[in-house]
Amino acid sequence: MTSLGWRYKSVLWLTLVVLMGCTLPTSPPALSAAAAQNTLDNWNPSYCKVVEFYGFYKPGEGGGQTLVAYVSLVNPAEHSQKQTIFAARFQLLNRSEGQQQWFLTSLTSHASGLSRRQGWDNLMIPVKTNSGAPST
Repeated sequence: MTSLGWRYKSVLWLTLVVLMGCTLPTSPPALSAAAAQNTLDNWNPSYCKVVEFYGFYKPGEGGGQTLVAYVSLVNPAEHSQKQTIFAARFQLLNRSEGQQQWFLTSLTSHASGLSRRQGWDNLMIPVKTNSGAPST
């Protein structure tokens, strides 16, 4: 039995590397605090303005596809109001063309007590980077 030549082995190895590289799953896009804050500031600028961005929390459900950001918001039109802490839920969803993108899906607060949730639960706002292009 003869040994395969080194050229044949290297071509076979390179072919396997290329095929494996094409089928490996890509890592999901990261959600930056700046992109999240920019999305919150621009989705309804007449109502909410981020005063302070506290950070992200990964809830147990969602398998890493959900992030909750805690932010302090004010209404820029009302000067005599107190700041309210909101939980902004961001979810990583698959678009029809196969790309993954972060979306702002809800913005809620319990400022009036734990039994009263206020805010928006049915949002579908794509997260945009600071340049205005959707994050990918």
